[in-house]
Amino acid sequence: MEMTINSDDSPLASTLSWALRRMKEAGYPIKSNVTIVVDPGLRFMGYAEKHGDTHYIVVADWALDSEMLGGLVLHELAHIYYTEHDSPTHRSDITGEILQEAIERDGLTEKETSSLTDAFNHLQNILVDDVVFASMTTKEVKLAERFFSEWVSEHPTGDSVVDASLMARNAFAIASLKRRGLADGLEDMLAKNARFLSFFGEDARREFDEIEAFLEGATAGWSVDEFRKALSTYLGIILFLMKSQRGLRDLR
Repeated sequence: MEMTINSDDSPLASTLSWALRRMKEAGYPIKSNVTIVVDPGLRFMGYAEKHGDTHYIVVADWALDSEMLGGLVLHELAHIYYTEHDSPTHRSDITGEILQEAIERDGLTEKETSSLTDAFNHLQNILVDDVVFASMTTKEVKLAERFFSEWVSEHPTGDSVVDASLMARNAFAIASLKRRGLADGLEDMLAKNARFLSFFGEDARREFDEIEAFLEGATAGWSVDEFRKALSTYLGIILFLMKSQRGLRDLR
């Protein structure tokens, strides 16, 4: 897919300069070379990747007019920050090894592998967003609260793999607000999640609480060994949910 590199005086480059300044002011300076590019074929908002000595933030063209663009760039810069500091959560040799072990051990399908990867991304993102929230103004935090409130699913699908992903996403959204003591929208999010869990047996609440508590308490201060153990435990919960053949009580 052809990408467009923005010139130094483009609005997108200005957004990058703004975000780099915010990160530095919050105590999280980026030392690497960072370039921001547009991918017109990208279906999600954006991501970061490294080639040589340069980090690239790739943004979808449809996201350029989004009110969340600044938050996206901050988020991707926070990923770069953790990569610069060699955090275990952003070391592909460690994370790739643990994920691959689970994939091979449990014989996961492509769909199950995608669900497990999404769950891992929630762990990375909740840590990354600690940096993002520290770099935000009060107004921007309110916008982020509204963003997370839209993530909570109320109705399961009956597909154990999809529903495991939905439960993990609900947990991530709720933990994101609870982790930072944010209350706006939380009551409605909890009510939607309670509705989601009500379609399953009594164990669903315990399983959700395990995921939510894990994400809420995750720390960037884990040693390599601590991170390996934490990630393996967390992924084990997600795998159990994906493999559970439980029926829904009533989808009405």
